[in-house]
Amino acid sequence: MTRKDETMYGLEEKRKQILQFVDSISDETATRKPAEDRWSVLELLEHLYLMEKLVNNQIMHTLEHGYEKDTEEKPIHLTTNRTSKVDAPERVRPQGQFTSIEQAKDALEHSREETLFLIHNKGVELLQSRAFPHPSFGEMNLEQWIEFIGWHELRHLEQMQEVVEQVSRY
Repeated sequence: MTRKDETMYGLEEKRKQILQFVDSISDETATRKPAEDRWSVLELLEHLYLMEKLVNNQIMHTLEHGYEKDTEEKPIHLTTNRTSKVDAPERVRPQGQFTSIEQAKDALEHSREETLFLIHNKGVELLQSRAFPHPSFGEMNLEQWIEFIGWHELRHLEQMQEVVEQVSRY
């Protein structure tokens, strides 16, 4: 097999869950924070956007400048396990650039188009032979990074659901 179909990475099905959820809440709810040190749904959406952009940039850089590197498969599905907190790197922390769900959805659509364009016509062998490190999992090949984007979104979908539940109490 020279290329994995984009649906095999689970990106679209996971993104669909995010979009269905945010379509069920108002902009006002999406801007509310459960606590001063917690992110709102809009901030979480911005984080997802920034993270996908960062991963895309890293993949592009690795494709252009990387070299072949063997890696082991990582249990990236464990990304959804929120029992251990992971501090987001500064460059993927929200800065308040979205003021509505629609803005966030437009940005997420753009970052997803970039992802799909980036991996279009890339062979599985190429994606599996190049890697860069993940802060928790260590060296991951590009194919796993692509799949990671979706698992990361599901991690934060659960967080968004909690945020809405918390801000709806008051």
